[in-house]
Amino acid sequence: MRVTRRRFLGLVGATGAAGLWWAPGCGDDDSTTQVAHFFTSDERLVVEDMAAALVPEDDLSAGALATDAVELIDRFLAAFDSDPPAIFGGGPYSGRSPFPDPRTGMPTNDYPDNDFTEMLPLTRMQELAFRILLDGDAAVTNGTINTGIVPPNPGLRAIYRDGIAALEQAAQDAGAASFGELDAEARIAAFATTTPDFRGALLQNLAEGMFAAPEYGGNRDRRGWLDYDYDGDSQPLGYTLFDADSEPFDRPDKPNQTADPNRPARPFSPEVERFLTAITAAQGGKRFF
Repeated sequence: MRVTRRRFLGLVGATGAAGLWWAPGCGDDDSTTQVAHFFTSDERLVVEDMAAALVPEDDLSAGALATDAVELIDRFLAAFDSDPPAIFGGGPYSGRSPFPDPRTGMPTNDYPDNDFTEMLPLTRMQELAFRILLDGDAAVTNGTINTGIVPPNPGLRAIYRDGIAALEQAAQDAGAASFGELDAEARIAAFATTTPDFRGALLQNLAEGMFAAPEYGGNRDRRGWLDYDYDGDSQPLGYTLFDADSEPFDRPDKPNQTADPNRPARPFSPEVERFLTAITAAQGGKRFF
């Protein structure tokens, strides 16, 4: 059984995993920055092998490994090992788009700094919420006060550790020396034996790792965006430019008011349409098409 990119998007939509946590920063990752990680080397290999089976590279786009989606997951699970926590990148610019010429509106060779690599401090409530998300209810004072009313939350870190152990056990039960020895179909079968919490978390976090801003570790070389003709951030240049008389005009390479002849006009697949509908509905939006 081969799970294509479109099938993956359908799986994510079906789980309702649309509460994406990342801030919308859009620059390239600074590989010189030292960042914390959560997984051991063996655990990371298991997650990468699972990711490769869930979202393999196909003839349309890169897979989870080519976009380095697991790097984002690994960093996020270790977010509080950094100060400030590596959760929300700053702004307003990523440094990928230049300033416009104030006289002509055309792009210059002057680029802003990449502010998205600077992590922002959390508010008190944000810190409590993310500590509960990562480490569970018991990680904060009075975090278990609603036990018996709402389901207990063990935290993503425990969910991943238990899920990885379950995958390794499934590999042993299948007679394999390691999870990586299983073929894609057997990995998917092992994934089905894990808890709903782990399956939902991994599917959601893989989507984040493939399509979030590169500063968070995934979306390597913007492959996730480029596969779907998404440029990412456009500021401070933007797409509609203005001349000295404040008259707007389109960038020749990125027309905004007319169809772009360099972009293929293709409809969404049913799986992608369901995925976008699920995200829109989960965030309170309404479908008009």
